[in-house]
Amino acid sequence: FFPPLLSPACRLVLVLSIAIAIMPLLFAAFKQVTTMHPPRIILGIAAALAPRQAIVTLAFLPPRTFHIGATTSRSASATTSSTAAAAATAAGKEICETTITDQGKAEVLCNTSNEDERSSLWSDVAIHAAKQFTITQRKKLKELGALDIERPVQIVGEPVTDNCGLGDCVVHHDDDTINPKSSSSSKNTKIIHFQRHGQGYHNLICDMWRELERPIDFDSLDPNLNPVVRPEFLDPPLTALGMQQCKSQRDLCASLSPELVIVSPMLRCLQTAKLSFRDHVVTNVPWVSHEGCREELGLLMGNKRRSIEDIKADYPEIDFSDIEHDEDVLWEEYGERRETLLEKSERIYEFLTEYVRHRPEREISIVCHSAYLFTLMNAVMDISDEELRSWFLTSEVRSLQMTFIEREHE
Repeated sequence: FFPPLLSPACRLVLVLSIAIAIMPLLFAAFKQVTTMHPPRIILGIAAALAPRQAIVTLAFLPPRTFHIGATTSRSASATTSSTAAAAATAAGKEICETTITDQGKAEVLCNTSNEDERSSLWSDVAIHAAKQFTITQRKKLKELGALDIERPVQIVGEPVTDNCGLGDCVVHHDDDTINPKSSSSSKNTKIIHFQRHGQGYHNLICDMWRELERPIDFDSLDPNLNPVVRPEFLDPPLTALGMQQCKSQRDLCASLSPELVIVSPMLRCLQTAKLSFRDHVVTNVPWVSHEGCREELGLLMGNKRRSIEDIKADYPEIDFSDIEHDEDVLWEEYGERRETLLEKSERIYEFLTEYVRHRPEREISIVCHSAYLFTLMNAVMDISDEELRSWFLTSEVRSLQMTFIEREHE
């Protein structure tokens, strides 16, 4: 190891110098190991005991978000021959196993139960914001008199299941708690599966402002008070978390049986629909885009869409023929002001009564937006169920029975 000409004293000095040089590295490595979950330390030791020629793959990764309603495996699964170690982390509900493959490779396979997966999809800030919006927006609707408007057609909404949870209030066709009324064959009654899009970049920046306790004035033209007026927010896409939220809803959406998928032309909704309802793409279920279910118009760049020509190039399989203008004429008509809650409620009412009601399909999925959905559930439809009327979380899905009733003229 040492050159033969070095004296014993020189060799001793050299060894001490090397030891001093690597001590900080050893200390840092020890500190890193001690911060790991205890089971993962065991897994690391087990993997280290594998044959020297083996390529060791360790899963020293932070906890991840997994699909809702399913147990998810981490690492590529190979045919295993023996178990080197196994451990379970009670707090994270994670069970990991180290194995040696036929090729002599050590791998760690971790399974995470679904008990705490759902809550990990939304931050405390996002959940708190949804609760606050439920209170403040309902107050605004009440002050405007929007909660008491009687229109020619009454639209009644009822829950179709009693099994509602965080991010999931949908009807499953094997669910014994389904409201028997949902089996009605009336042409004026439909089952609608509403989904809000996953987290977009505009949602992320607003959540960051809230974390910093910076107030947001969505009516302001000043980007220092209202970040969503910045031109960079034109038709924002989903974040990585938003994509994960939507993917996590895939199994849930696959269990539904929509005869039609209607999606807002905004990019975040198109991405959400393709991720969550992707199992309905290969079937004969038609997909259409409609401006009647897009978010409020005007001022906020995050609610302005791209040209239909550009959107169709990305989503040629979706029918955009119901959209009249290539450019976003609807948004531009409002100029530097936002569409009012009353204006939005009338647009929603027209969409439901003139379009959705007259569609031949009885079970429909609609992928759209939070403020739109809140106005729909509180100011357009007659709904008594409080869970249905509350503010949607990103990617959340809720099913309801929608009945159209012509009011009697006096």
